[in-house]
Amino acid sequence: MLRGHVPADGVEYWAAGAGDSPFPPGTLLEPLTALDVPTPAWFHPQVHEEPDYLLNLDIPVLYESRDVLVVDKPHGLPSTPNGSLMRANAQTMLRVHRSEMDLVAAHRLDRLTGGVLLLSRRPDTRGFLQTQFLRRTVAKTYVGRSAVRVAGFEQETVVELPMLKIKDVPQVRVDPAGKLTRTRVRLLGRTEAGEWEYLLRPETGHTHQLRVLMNHLGAPLVGDSTYPMYRPTDFSNEALRTEPRLGLRAVSLTFRDPAVGGRAVEITQK
Repeated sequence: MLRGHVPADGVEYWAAGAGDSPFPPGTLLEPLTALDVPTPAWFHPQVHEEPDYLLNLDIPVLYESRDVLVVDKPHGLPSTPNGSLMRANAQTMLRVHRSEMDLVAAHRLDRLTGGVLLLSRRPDTRGFLQTQFLRRTVAKTYVGRSAVRVAGFEQETVVELPMLKIKDVPQVRVDPAGKLTRTRVRLLGRTEAGEWEYLLRPETGHTHQLRVLMNHLGAPLVGDSTYPMYRPTDFSNEALRTEPRLGLRAVSLTFRDPAVGGRAVEITQK
């Protein structure tokens, strides 16, 4: 959003489509042009070199219809563009590989979390999909891995915790002043590697909800660089191509697909 005047900063700005813009969409805005009202504009961001090991990742397709694309997002790959990775992210890579510029992620998985990710294919039905996530009517299931077995979760148990996110603080904390979160937890068993797997079904959507929950239970997820202790992840380290990975995976998603009359569709990927 430009205000006052068009910056003379060496960047080219084009007017974006908006009902109150004084410029037709796509108009090249001359530097120092006075702007009587805030004016939305597009520009091409400067893109730095991005790691080949991310750009070359395979993103398997689990399900597709006229309106949706569901994929298995790899661990370590962002769901959508961010400040440092404009190309190396699931949304952009799928747009390029499939020549589908209308693909938009209907929700996000944390960069370190792998698994089921849903993208909208058509603007006409995008709101229908995004509204389901906003209203928490999409059923999500994750599997978390920990080195610790917590007793009492042999049967599915509801855990409610108030969580507080403070700006610029990496860790979310359990705090009575926070927002109440609700998660269903069940112990699945032990893996061949000796880790314990937990089935996690979040009924609310809070930043780091599952990671905070597991740490609070005394069973932090394997490979978690934020809980219980914050250790900044060096994403330039090529060893992160394989290990360590965060022991958290989205394994199932149930949503209503407009392409089949709004009926519920369940996508599962172990």
